[in-house]
Parts: sequence; C-alpha cells; structure tokens
Amino acid sequence: MKRGALEMNRVDLPRDSAGFTRRECPECQRPFKTRPGPMDARAVLHKLQGFYPFENAHECVEGVPVWGCPYCGHRAEADAFLTPAQQTHLESVARGWADHVRYEQLAHVARTLAVNPSPTFVAVEPEALPGPMAAEPDELLRVLPMLCCGEEVKVLWEWDQALHCFSCGARHDPMSGRQQVELRFVSE
Repeated sequence: MKRGALEMNRVDLPRDSAGFTRRECPECQRPFKTRPGPMDARAVLHKLQGFYPFENAHECVEGVPVWGCPYCGHRAEADAFLTPAQQTHLESVARGWADHVRYEQLAHVARTLAVNPSPTFVAVEPEALPGPMAAEPDELLRVLPMLCCGEEVKVLWEWDQALHCFSCGARHDPMSGRQQVELRFVSE
C-alpha cells in the first residue's frame, strides 16, 4: 500500500475582514488585534515546538519577539499572546504532525519487509491533519495608530486610559472617541 505524501502548506492565524489577527493578553486577558507580520511565524513556530519538540529546534527559531499588551503594558514572548482557541488549534496541528511522523516511522518496517520479514506490530494510519481555523469575526473595536512604530492596533471601543505600543512598549496618552482634538490657526 503506497500512501501519498503528507500535504500541509501553511499554518495561518485567522484574520478579520480588515486583515487583523486576534491577540489576548496573558496577564489581563483583554482582547486586541494587530496586523500579522513576519514575527508571527516565529511565534507560531515557537508554540508548535512547545507541543512537538524535535532535535534541531535551535536551527528553527532565531528568537521570539517580545510584545506587550496595549492595555496593561505586560511584556512577554509573542506566543504568550495567542488566544486559547489559537493555542488549542496549534496543539492539534502539532499532535497531528507527531502522529504522521510516528506512522511513517512504523510503516517503514512494512515497506521494507525483505529486510525484516516478521514485524511485531501493524502501523495504523493517522487521522487527517486539522484544517485551518475559522475566519476571525469582525467586532466593534477601534483602530488606533501606534505612531512610535508605524503600526496599528484594534482595541476595545470603551477603553479610555493610556495605551502601550504592543511592539516597543511606548506609552500613548489616552484619547477616546469622546474627546475632541482642538485645532487652532495661528496667524503669522
């Protein structure tokens, strides 16, 4: 019996219609959203390695970035800001990969029966790998620019206290939709 090659192209975190990905602070558990970037791959890979360790892990991750919560300012490695649903999905992906690797290792004996004519086990084909996560729903969050890093973050609409940049940690003074910016023209 010849099996086809295992096909899994990508592991993506879901995005909303504006292209933002959900995050959750491990300290205050408040939700926020950021635009995904190249550092997301490092965070996902780091989380996958935690569920499915392998020998050459030191070759895979150059370093996990440190992010911060826009609300409380808590700083942690980027994979700590994955939501519980994202972590559960990544764990099921890692377990699926582990099952497929184990199957291939055991099935190798059956494929090489000429070398070992009396195996003492039968390899059971694993379940298919989990599909992608469901799309991220749109919700009433407001988009605020983080001028320090040129990033945008979606935060709770009712939040009217200072915000912290999730990337660099810089503090931004509060400005809610209820406050107005006053512009004055100065004559020269």
